[in-house]
Amino acid sequence: MTFRTRIRDFAAAVIFGILVFSAVVVLCDGHALCASAQEHGNDGAPLVKVTAPADNSTYSWKSLVNYSIVVSYLGKSTQYQEIPSNQVLLKATYVADLSTHAPAAAVATPDGLLDIVRSNCLGCHEFKAKAMGPSFAAIAQRYPDNPAAIDTLSRYIRAGSTGVWGPGSMPPHPEFTEDQLHAIVLWILKEAASPNVNYYVGTEGAIRMEAPVAPAPRAGLILTASYTAVAPDAGPEKAPFGMATVIVRGK
Repeated sequence: MTFRTRIRDFAAAVIFGILVFSAVVVLCDGHALCASAQEHGNDGAPLVKVTAPADNSTYSWKSLVNYSIVVSYLGKSTQYQEIPSNQVLLKATYVADLSTHAPAAAVATPDGLLDIVRSNCLGCHEFKAKAMGPSFAAIAQRYPDNPAAIDTLSRYIRAGSTGVWGPGSMPPHPEFTEDQLHAIVLWILKEAASPNVNYYVGTEGAIRMEAPVAPAPRAGLILTASYTAVAPDAGPEKAPFGMATVIVRGK
């Protein structure tokens, strides 16, 4: 091979590399160098990362702990607002003795809770704090877990109500199916008032180090971040789901 041929081949390789790099930048929609395949998800389950707090970190009880979550799926990420942050759920579970805690299996978000997170319910209701409407925990404490209560609350959600909790009104939600209504009400009645669990929605925020009783020396919180992708052609049980868990120790 002559020197001139080598120079020509080298120049061709450089030009090809420049073209490939330019194509990658374009495909990344302006995000220079893009995220890696691992960071930006893949064709499997959504990739969920808790970037704060650090796993096995320690905080004082009653203090505020900032959290941050990144979700990637099918080349999209919450970092670039390509995945709605309000579809990311953080569950904080109090554990009295973390030394005996076994790693939790990946359990999909219950259908009723998933419907709540994806709807506009959280615009008027909080999980445990009073807002424009009663908290889900307060509803669970007021109504018994029986068929009559399930039918009543399902009717309130679908048709709306006035004067049930003071003078305020709740708008109707005709978009829910009967199965969705029952799943929402069942989750509220069975899970919303649990003293050991608090829920937060979004990729960033702050949780309070709370214990339902005087915390034991080895007590702490298990933080479980999860995301369920919208899959119109698949049932809820087959929707792509991802989760990540970190431990926060109390002191």
